[in-house]
Amino acid sequence: MRPLEEERERRRLYAALTRRAALFGALAVVALLISVVNLLALIHAFWQPMGVFNMPLYLLFAMAALWAAVNFLRTRRRALEYRDHPERFIEE
Repeated sequence: MRPLEEERERRRLYAALTRRAALFGALAVVALLISVVNLLALIHAFWQPMGVFNMPLYLLFAMAALWAAVNFLRTRRRALEYRDHPERFIEE
């Protein structure tokens, strides 16, 4: 490849990884919001007579959303790491 083509490819990869990191960051925020809403619903279930039956479901959704948020943040960190230091991953 010519130097100009290599620079374009590097910029394209940088932009693609930046977009991917932004997407995973947004997904992590959404998953955290879902987790918070489910935890609030869990707290609200204490004041409902039949709320005890919904508690395990709220807790399950809250923990699943929290787990998803952590995984999205890890993937985002990995994409940013690859974007900023591609030479480390070429060696692997």
